[in-house]
Amino acid sequence: MHVDMLSFDIRNFLSITVFLPLYVGASCRSGWVEYETSCYYFSTDSLNWRDASNDCRAHSSELVIIDSKEENAFIAGGVNNHTGSFWLDGSDEFTEGTWEWASNGEPFGFTSWLPHEPSNNRHDEDCLMTQKGYNGKWNDYGCSHRIKFICEQNFENPIIG
Repeated sequence: MHVDMLSFDIRNFLSITVFLPLYVGASCRSGWVEYETSCYYFSTDSLNWRDASNDCRAHSSELVIIDSKEENAFIAGGVNNHTGSFWLDGSDEFTEGTWEWASNGEPFGFTSWLPHEPSNNRHDEDCLMTQKGYNGKWNDYGCSHRIKFICEQNFENPIIG
C-alpha cells in the first residue's frame, strides 16, 4: 500500500511539472499586455511600416491584426494610454484599394475606418495606422513615415523563428 501511495504522489507531481510550463508559457513577457489569446506590445520606438513589421518578427510576433470590435476596443484603450500614432498590420500595397492583413494575406473581416478613409491621399498611403484620439478608428498612411507600432503574439499559434 505504501508503494501505491508513492506511485500516486509521483503521478501528481509529474502532472504538475508537465502542465505548469504550459500555463506559465501562456502569460506575456515583461512589457507586453495580455488580451484573450494574444500578447501585445505597444512600442516606444518609431519605425517605418516595413521595419516595424520586421521588428515584430524579430520578437516572434507580427504587427497587430484586429479581428473584432472587442479587440479593436482593447487596442484603442492601449493606444489612448500612449502618445502618437501606431502601425497595424494592414496594407493595400499590392492592389490599391484591396486591404488585407500583410502577415497572412487575408482580407479584412472587420474594419473601423475614420470617415472618408481610406483616402490614399497623395497616392502613397498604403499602410494602416491608428493613433491616440482616433477612438479606435483607422487611417491609411504613407508606409515610409516613422511612427510607433503594435506587435501581437498569439499564444495559441506561436510564431517560431
